[in-house]
Amino acid sequence: MVNRADNLGLFGFPLFGGPQRPVQTLNVNVQDTEKALVIEGIVEGFEKEHIKIEYVRNGLLLTAEKTIEKEVANAEDEENQLQTPPQVARVQRFVPVFFPFTDEDVSASFENNTLKVVINKNDAHRKYISID
Repeated sequence: MVNRADNLGLFGFPLFGGPQRPVQTLNVNVQDTEKALVIEGIVEGFEKEHIKIEYVRNGLLLTAEKTIEKEVANAEDEENQLQTPPQVARVQRFVPVFFPFTDEDVSASFENNTLKVVINKNDAHRKYISID
């Protein structure tokens, strides 16, 4: 598991103050079947290299982030233009998972702007407590 270094708490809410980038929510469909949890979302404008799937306590954090380069029409505009930091496009979604899983239970694919993540339900990871 990973401890979030950027101060995001459960469900992506900031825990502490500090500079925050505006983050849009990634819309996903979640299907809970008998054998797996299937998460699908359309991630338009991003490539496979821009997408991160992070295993966070009790769920997955899906993030797509890329730097948007501003094109300059000609050399004069480039000289007169103020230096501004590059813009970052970012969408993010935390998906809670209510059963135990490991990274080996997770598979992901990205085709035609659709991200599909499948988390297989593995009974070997379940632990039960006996009642006295």
